[in-house]
This record gives sequence, C-alpha cells and structure tokens, in this order.
Amino acid sequence: MARLGSQQRPIIVRVTSEDRAHYVAQVCSQHDWHYIIGFEGPEDISDLEKALNPPLPLQSTKVDRNSPCPCGSGRKYKKCCGS
Repeated sequence: MARLGSQQRPIIVRVTSEDRAHYVAQVCSQHDWHYIIGFEGPEDISDLEKALNPPLPLQSTKVDRNSPCPCGSGRKYKKCCGS
C-alpha cells in the first residue's frame, strides 16, 4: 500500500471555508504531500491528521517466565497466565 500523501494515495480532505483550505494546502506543501481538497459536505480532515500524527507500530511485550504476571495476580507468569 502506498504511503499517505504520495501521488498514488493523496491526502483527501473536505473543508467548509477558504481559510481552512489554505491552511491544509500550506501544511501539505510544507511536507511535499499530494492532496485533494473538496468543499462539499461536513468538514473531514482525518487524512491530514493521520499524516501529521502517524500511529505507532505495535510493540510486542515479552514476559520472562519468572517475572510477575502482567495480569496483576502477584504470582509468577509461569504459574499464572503462562501455563
């Protein structure tokens, strides 16, 4: 899948005013993102927000067998949820 803001997957936003459209265009230009701005319907700038604040990748949490169990029982992981 193409990166958000690329030519294959531009940022698509809907705004309700010219000022808001200029703001979106300015932010996208600063980051060299491709964008499409529409004026119909309710305002939706979720693509721009996703591009500005990308979600963090999921981190795996490895629990040592002899560590306290993350469920909060107070027992060792190997005797609680690890069995």
